[in-house]
Amino acid sequence: MMIKLRPITGEQTFSIIPSFFNTTTLGSASVVLRETGTNQTDGSATFSVALSSNENFIEFSLTPSITFKEGQIYSFELKSASEVYYRDLIYITANVNKNEVFTLPDNYTQYDDGDDKYVVL
Repeated sequence: MMIKLRPITGEQTFSIIPSFFNTTTLGSASVVLRETGTNQTDGSATFSVALSSNENFIEFSLTPSITFKEGQIYSFELKSASEVYYRDLIYITANVNKNEVFTLPDNYTQYDDGDDKYVVL
């Protein structure tokens, strides 16, 4: 399952369970946001982390320096110089219905080259 964020420019908060659970270390880590279609990165995104009230996960507040647009997908990494603490995908949508599942588009081309079968989206 991926993280869903809204197409706005302000701060948004979501919950994560990183592989490392120290808020001091996570607060000094860096964030890499990479748009999957263009491979462009947001190197100026700011964030803060806080332990949840039940201490089972991290509340992650992200403020991108770019404008999120409807339908974009970003790869998201929280890391230090030597370790990746958390990695996920972020899907930008104005839809707030949590029961609706994101699916890939129906327009694709299926190829069959003898033994190999593959799909191009």
